[in-house]
Amino acid sequence: MSETLRVGLIAEPAGWHLDGLIKVCAEHPEVGEVAVADVTGQVAGVFRPITGSSPDPHWQAREHEPGSGPPPGWTKYGREVNTAAILGDKLVASFTDHRRLLDEYKPDAVLVTMEPRKMPPVLIDCLEAGVHVFHEKPACGRIEDYRRVVEVANRSSAHLCVAFNMRGLAAVREARAVVQSGALGRLFGMQVHYVAEHPRTWLWEELADGWMYDRDRGGGHLIFLGCHYLDLMRYITGANVRQVAGFADNVGGEPINAEDAYALSLRFDNGMVGTFSGGFMTPSSQKHDGLQIWGSRGWLRFAPEADDGFEWFTREGTGVTAPQRRLNFTDTGVSGGFDQFKHEFFQACLGNGEPPVSADDALWMHETAWAARRASDSGQTQTVSLGGE
Repeated sequence: MSETLRVGLIAEPAGWHLDGLIKVCAEHPEVGEVAVADVTGQVAGVFRPITGSSPDPHWQAREHEPGSGPPPGWTKYGREVNTAAILGDKLVASFTDHRRLLDEYKPDAVLVTMEPRKMPPVLIDCLEAGVHVFHEKPACGRIEDYRRVVEVANRSSAHLCVAFNMRGLAAVREARAVVQSGALGRLFGMQVHYVAEHPRTWLWEELADGWMYDRDRGGGHLIFLGCHYLDLMRYITGANVRQVAGFADNVGGEPINAEDAYALSLRFDNGMVGTFSGGFMTPSSQKHDGLQIWGSRGWLRFAPEADDGFEWFTREGTGVTAPQRRLNFTDTGVSGGFDQFKHEFFQACLGNGEPPVSADDALWMHETAWAARRASDSGQTQTVSLGGE
């Protein structure tokens, strides 16, 4: 097998983290060459992603009337990206139809970032062609569409890997090792939160061409950002959510068709219970996150996105005499963890190990998020299961 991959980048300017995926293709040694497919024809050249920008560095501090739209001077486009210059000799072809990329370029793997509701047929085409898939999250506007993607993936020899990049963080992996070693004993409960900036919702009509705040197009905080923490609950504890109740609401008053805040109660298949709250609620660009787990023999707590360590308490082993301890990390950082995650995906495509996320891992997150929305809409506790069975 070759030591490098032929990679396809299937994208559109409204795809999230597009500039990051271009950089991944340029910098990762496993990527030998790249072809781009973009229906607009922009991404392979010089373009501006629809991530927004403002000449006013203090725009988030200004007074804002809900529904009044972006602040003065705001543009829907971000900084200019020159894909050809970034990729250099690695860029060998471009297409305006992903099917031509599959038929003519014949990639080993593809990276996909688009408006979420557009993704399922594209992902299915790639998997049916036997091409490994890494896609941004979420990947649908309806859960039924993503179930179909996973059905195809589970029949295919190709990997389906969603961008749950936080699994690559050093603190997350060490926390998982502590919990799954049994150091906390039988797990009782978990409390998780993740809050992002509220002013981002002022841009509801502009940011990412509007899909980020339309649940029918794949938007909303729970599925767009909260998805990482829904996944971390499973990844760290090894337990699946079985029931969910709660509220997913619009508390900020912007005219959006999606939740900007939520508070969920969760029951897991190991008997543990938990809560998860989040939304677009901070008045600045700061983000707040936290995850804490309690068990019969100890507890563990940390802020996953900081990736600088965690505290835990155990009565197991040396914990009898020194129960509380802290593990600190240096020379790590979120970007390094995200790079590690993608490195493992590329290595799996080369036949070296398993990908960091499986198709069923991806489906569990989507099922839990959609069940939470059904619980909020109906006022009734919802059961979570793969395939909605």
